[in-house]
Amino acid sequence: MVKRLTRRKEKKNNYQLNSFDSDESLVFDSDGMNGDDSTTTSESSSGELSLGPELESSRNLETRLGPAQNYMVRMLSWKKRRLSFRTSAKKTELLGFDFDRHPETCSVVDSQKGEYWWEVKELVSRNGAARLKAQVFFASFDQRSERAAGESACTALVAVIAHWLHSNHASMPTRPEFDNLITQGSSEWRKLCSNTAYTNAFPDKHFDLETVLKADVRPVTVSHEKSFTGFFSPDKFECLKGAMSFDEIWNEIKSSETNNCQPRVYIISWNDHFFVLKVESKAYYIIDTLGERLFEGCKQAYMLKFDDSSLMYGKKKKKDDEMAICSGKECCREYIKRFLAAIAVEELEEEEKKGRVSAFTLHQRLQIDFHYSSFSSATSSSHFFF
Repeated sequence: MVKRLTRRKEKKNNYQLNSFDSDESLVFDSDGMNGDDSTTTSESSSGELSLGPELESSRNLETRLGPAQNYMVRMLSWKKRRLSFRTSAKKTELLGFDFDRHPETCSVVDSQKGEYWWEVKELVSRNGAARLKAQVFFASFDQRSERAAGESACTALVAVIAHWLHSNHASMPTRPEFDNLITQGSSEWRKLCSNTAYTNAFPDKHFDLETVLKADVRPVTVSHEKSFTGFFSPDKFECLKGAMSFDEIWNEIKSSETNNCQPRVYIISWNDHFFVLKVESKAYYIIDTLGERLFEGCKQAYMLKFDDSSLMYGKKKKKDDEMAICSGKECCREYIKRFLAAIAVEELEEEEKKGRVSAFTLHQRLQIDFHYSSFSSATSSSHFFF
């Protein structure tokens, strides 16, 4: 299991690394777990959080007790807590193509057979505050399709994709290869589902990364020393102040570019889902096997490419005009912040002002993990290096 590290600020602007390994810390593992507890989570494109009956019971008890007793209730009941996710009945667009404003797209075909098909698309964030122009590559289907049958297979899928990327440093998958990776990863997940030892530990069949790597789905390892755990906008929330931020993680990744000739592959965990980030000197790639993470109704896995041609715009305050936010590889950072996490941060910030948001919810919705992966030529009893 990757040890959780965040950066805390001390007096005189010094820093020290603190471990959040204890149950009291409320820092989750990659699959939303804490410690040895299992959870009842499932992949959800909406990421709407609902609390189980034990959490609701604990919350009701806390309202009848004073601060000191509340603290003890939270501490004693932590190991009984479980999370569950449900898809919101209200259909809201996660990310979408603004066809009304930008109906034209430019397709770039690098093969007459259509095996490479990068399309220049304009994407609009769900809150309408940002617009991205970047290259997108679609598979024929995603993990939830009948062909793949990998409903909750994202953890196995990222292991399979990471292994392929490490085996093909200078390449990105063609469409047939991308399709094949999705079917392979989903097949590996179904094999894990047939093992009662795994399903007893994970009744929802949403296995954590450590379980998948120890099962030797693919010879991939994760290095603790080169991995990061942080939060989106921690300074906006009292209980997260001093924790390592997403921007600090990104700066660490950028600063390592000059020291690495080979591409780096990170397995990212956020909001009950796994996807892959490939870092190259000239481009960053996001690879996601769940289409609805791009926009609601999308049933195709996709890759986003951020290079010198990428542009992002945002609306000016109190005006309808747009201004340039960033360009190039920096659009990858802003895409994750403005397209994926922005609404969650805004909603939780409002709850924080009302005093109604818990540390439990903040950690679940704002924590992001970057697992540094590498190729392993030999089978190991442990695929997490410390």
